[in-house]
Amino acid sequence: MGATRTISLPDDLIPGIEDAAISQGKTVDQWVEATLRARLEWRSWQDLLAYGRENGRKSGYSEADVPELIQQWRREQRR
Repeated sequence: MGATRTISLPDDLIPGIEDAAISQGKTVDQWVEATLRARLEWRSWQDLLAYGRENGRKSGYSEADVPELIQQWRREQRR
């Protein structure tokens, strides 16, 4: 178990959080942890996608170029 932290939430969120936890058969703590982990993972993916888009833009290649680039790479790997 991790460290205990106290956070403040608006009163109007509490019933929704409690209902969501109950509907999923979880405690409020379990539900909040799972929800925060999912949100952090989603944010990490968004950051990775943004990084990929930016590097793709800088490369000068378009999305249409990708299949041929993959084929070229595979041919080189076979050699």
